[in-house]
Amino acid sequence: MPLRKGLAAGLLLIAPALGLAAAPAAGAAETTVVVTGPWSGPGGWSMATCPQGSHLTGGGYVFRPAASGDAVLVNAPNPDDPSTWAVRAEHGTVRAYAACETETETETETETET
Repeated sequence: MPLRKGLAAGLLLIAPALGLAAAPAAGAAETTVVVTGPWSGPGGWSMATCPQGSHLTGGGYVFRPAASGDAVLVNAPNPDDPSTWAVRAEHGTVRAYAACETETETETETETET
């Protein structure tokens, strides 16, 4: 299952001129991962499931219609598995994508008086 990763950036503020010292503390940074499901067979389903420890924030698809007037019938979270995006075409083929988010521990700076 191919993964593409993106990392959210944060801002660190240190104020030594005010007589403040920095002490490390645990914080959280959000990471977005896009998971690609397999191509479906004609008229079939494609599902993309978020990795363990992440949650589904959205999804989408790529569609290859079989003929003019072909349509995507389902494009939504899977009601049986809230970490999976499900897509189904009427006659063509589809590939599902799931946008997944995790929180990872990072070190940040907190201010304490000296």
